Amino acid sequence: MRSTHPEKTRARRLPVGATLCAAGLVVVGLGAVAYAGSRISRLDLAVVELLHGLRSDQITAIATGITDVGATKTIVLVTAVAVGSLLLRGYSHAAVAVTVSVTATQAIVYGIKALVERGRPPASWSFVDAAGYAFPSAHAASGVALYGLLALYVIRRLEGPTRLAVSTLALLGVGSLGLTRVYLGAHYPTDVVAGWLVGAVVAAGAWGLGRALRARLPRLSIA
Repeated sequence: MRSTHPEKTRARRLPVGATLCAAGLVVVGLGAVAYAGSRISRLDLAVVELLHGLRSDQITAIATGITDVGATKTIVLVTAVAVGSLLLRGYSHAAVAVTVSVTATQAIVYGIKALVERGRPPASWSFVDAAGYAFPSAHAASGVALYGLLALYVIRRLEGPTRLAVSTLALLGVGSLGLTRVYLGAHYPTDVVAGWLVGAVVAAGAWGLGRALRARLPRLSIA
């Protein structure tokens, strides 16, 4: 006879509830940021001026290389490779989670862009040809949704100093991806912060989905 454990059931539901609460807070925050963004806040301008004051050919070359990692075609390629690798290793639940995280983030980002319709920074500030609306940053959101989620799957298998080192590198990587968008003149800082928030919430939801599927999907290995 199969026994039930209310405590375990509630524990499984907590991550979902926490994710929904976080999503609600993010929606409220996005609305406030979007309103302030229509007049470009002082913080936006201060950070933009600070980063633009650091301009040099060397930094621009590095920033361009980093920002390409978050380009749509790169995100699609890395997602395909990651999902394929996870399936080959038998981690079908993780493959589903990564797929949902990236596709849902892209859909939400472009939906918000269409609603907010915030323009890009002036062309005189830009080193890149960025099309479409600015708020929120798709690069920043996709960076968290893909690379952040993949990092979580790696980190959970590590311990001690190695775990701390990989976590730090993941945070620096995702953070630098967003900051390069401001440096290159493609986004205002609030665009990037909003992108990070969207990506984090969706990635958290995808992580919870993966955990739920782990007990239900068989671990199949193609190799």
